[in-house]
Amino acid sequence: MSSEADVGQKNVTMIIKEAAIKSGGVRVAVLAVAAILLISCDFMGEDSDLKLRADYQKNADGTITFTLIMKNEGLETLDLRSSSSQIYDIEVYDHPGRLLWNWAHDKMFLCVITTITLQPGEEKVYYETWDLRTNSPDPAIPGPPIKPGSYQARLKLVTRPSASYHFDLDI
Repeated sequence: MSSEADVGQKNVTMIIKEAAIKSGGVRVAVLAVAAILLISCDFMGEDSDLKLRADYQKNADGTITFTLIMKNEGLETLDLRSSSSQIYDIEVYDHPGRLLWNWAHDKMFLCVITTITLQPGEEKVYYETWDLRTNSPDPAIPGPPIKPGSYQARLKLVTRPSASYHFDLDI
């Protein structure tokens, strides 16, 4: 019986072999090996000891505060690494699946390797407030407010290991 990682790697290997044959180049084959290694890390790099929970609260001022809680449920220290100073992201979608709001949309992050270390049993909590407006192409101009209704929220860690959490958001 093949694991998801084995099946995924075999599919990627077949695609890369076809590309190498079609291009006839060794350079493509070398890049293909690098791609396989990166994809393998994605399949095998997830850590089941990392747990992510999220929730939201409606505030009196008409905003919503998201709470993101990451916890190391393992017995060993867990390092979360990011290629920038961004650790997480929050997205809100309407029910057809169209992205309405993205927390990181108007943010700038440092291009620096960031590590967050969680001791066994330790959790870190982050809070972000949303003004219930969609993202605007110009971050200096607020987007239009969203209409009352039901939406889908996705909070995710942009680290390795990674995790995400989805839930319905009623506004």
